[in-house]
Amino acid sequence: MIPFFGEAAAFTAAMAWATSSMIFSNIGGKVGAQTVNRGRLACSITCLTLLHWLLEGQPWPNAVTWEQLGWLSLSSVLGLVIGDAMLFQAFVTLGARLSMLMMSTVPIMGAVLGWVLFDEVLSLQEMSGIALGIGGILLVIMMKKGRPVGLEGRNYLVGILFGLGGAIGQVANLVTAKYALIGGYSALSATWIRTFVAVVIMWGIAIAMGRARRTIVACSAPDVGRWLFLGAFIGPALGVWLSMVAVQNANVGIASTLMALPPVLLIVYEGLILRRPVGPQAIIGTCMAFGGVALLFLH
Repeated sequence: MIPFFGEAAAFTAAMAWATSSMIFSNIGGKVGAQTVNRGRLACSITCLTLLHWLLEGQPWPNAVTWEQLGWLSLSSVLGLVIGDAMLFQAFVTLGARLSMLMMSTVPIMGAVLGWVLFDEVLSLQEMSGIALGIGGILLVIMMKKGRPVGLEGRNYLVGILFGLGGAIGQVANLVTAKYALIGGYSALSATWIRTFVAVVIMWGIAIAMGRARRTIVACSAPDVGRWLFLGAFIGPALGVWLSMVAVQNANVGIASTLMALPPVLLIVYEGLILRRPVGPQAIIGTCMAFGGVALLFLH
């Protein structure tokens, strides 16, 4: 076993998700959030089919019970259809950095949900992590400097709510998908099924509303199509696979913490690459949020 192989996979997954969020945020501003979401799902199922063929020996799963299919379908509707629709709208409204910061509330929501619904006991360290994470996120979203240009008042609040809606969808997605994975069912196969269900639903809606052709034309444009496919490969396909490799080969707490790094990485990207002003309040708040997530996982 290569030393720190799992940790390297987790960090690379975080970089993949940060990169794909930047790509989707940029092209979403050109053709619309839901157009990008539908195009991204079509590209994702293509990438996942190739990855499933390579790793599982067949292009798609053929061994799934009706119960597993039901849980995975519900997970897909809550996470990939509703949750991701909100997340992609947040990408367009807030940009990649703030949207991914909202997504860092997923482990915090998960811990609180476990406490409320399943009577899971929260240690002092976990309660401190929740408080630190929420405090850091509030510090960032309450600041005025560093917000996207022209985004004030109601529009900013709506963008934040879209980001939180995406996070809630992800929590619901994880809770429901967990039931399908009991018994050691392949996580890659489960990801393929969830993505396929989302493709059928999202494109079915597009066809019913007469938006399918417009989506295909928009996503086929040279300045959109290649970036869309690249983002779909880097994030939903490569990132998901690397996250599974990380969990299999590293301590789950360390892997989960490293995979929560995208908001921090996006601060570096915005500040050094895009030369956008990122104030100390944003840096401190984002690091606090990351520290809160770390406290939740690192026991």
